[in-house]
Amino acid sequence: MSDIEQAKSLFSQGIALFENGDLQAAHDSFEQALVLAPQRPSVLLNLGITRMQLGRWEDAAEPLQLSLAGDPQQVDGWVALGMVCNRLGQLPQALHAYQQLLQMDEQHALAWGESANVLREMNRYEEAARHYQRALALQPGHELYAYYLSALGGEGGPAHPPPQYVQGLFDQYAEDFEDHLVDALQYRGHSHLIKHLPTEAAERFEHVLDLGCGTGLCGPLIRSRAGQLWGIDLAAAMVEKSRQLGVYDQVRQADCTQFLRDCPQDWDLVLAADVFIYVGALEELFGALSLRMPPGSWLAFTAESCEDSTEPGQPRLLASLRYAHPLSYLQNVAKCYGFVWRSHHTAPLRLDQGQPMQALYAYLQRMPQVADTK
Repeated sequence: MSDIEQAKSLFSQGIALFENGDLQAAHDSFEQALVLAPQRPSVLLNLGITRMQLGRWEDAAEPLQLSLAGDPQQVDGWVALGMVCNRLGQLPQALHAYQQLLQMDEQHALAWGESANVLREMNRYEEAARHYQRALALQPGHELYAYYLSALGGEGGPAHPPPQYVQGLFDQYAEDFEDHLVDALQYRGHSHLIKHLPTEAAERFEHVLDLGCGTGLCGPLIRSRAGQLWGIDLAAAMVEKSRQLGVYDQVRQADCTQFLRDCPQDWDLVLAADVFIYVGALEELFGALSLRMPPGSWLAFTAESCEDSTEPGQPRLLASLRYAHPLSYLQNVAKCYGFVWRSHHTAPLRLDQGQPMQALYAYLQRMPQVADTK
């Protein structure tokens, strides 16, 4: 068998392995085929895409670039290179990849949508809005593009984000979430929130719930004060990371509001560090909390605050795709659902554009029931 024939056989084998989900074996087949057929665009393309699927983002860029140098008409190649560059924070290169694709096909909805995402991350909001509009014209009803566009509109935005946005966001970043958030962005919300629990709160809580627990940043900090410690998160990859810590008694993958409605357990302390920014309107969540928090229990949370907008007292979806909550809104919701606002203060949460971003830290207590004197 000639080298070319053997390379073709290995390439076909790699495709079959990829389709069956055996990514590492597929990767090895593509690499072996490349040795026998150097610079073959189709092999380079599939090698790059397989590395993407394996999470080897930095290693994926080179074969994709070489593939496109050999055959610049590969639609899948430009899509993949744009995704890789975006993931690596190489925004101008990502935008260039999608622009190349749009020059080939002006009706490519994904290229319009993904280029809009890149432009939004580059703070080029007017251009981003136009690209989202083009994407939606080609794919009417696309929930995520509509959500992203609403974040650029300057209005309040939808009451809640699409669940697939939140789940996808954190599933994608679970592996390097802590390195990026804690080390690069100097996130301190979890530690500051727990450190400043009011002195009148109990030294020990029998049942503690960590809402939106993520990779489990709050867990080790509250473990010594918790009898039972549970974590809840919507993203499966985050849940797995929290379970691996071994500090939670239970970690469940669930929507926070639905979990509170379904679970019969009452909670003495509920933590929500950097959670409300991905919830939006809080009435349903506070209603569910009121069902599961007995009188005297504590709720501690962080929020990105904002001034009242044209719709006083309502959350506002920001271009960052996070929700900001006016203090008046938070206090009104708390009062409506039977929580006493014990204290709040502002302090740094993390870096934003290299500058410390201030956040609201709030501590509420479930209002004791009033005895019936009749």
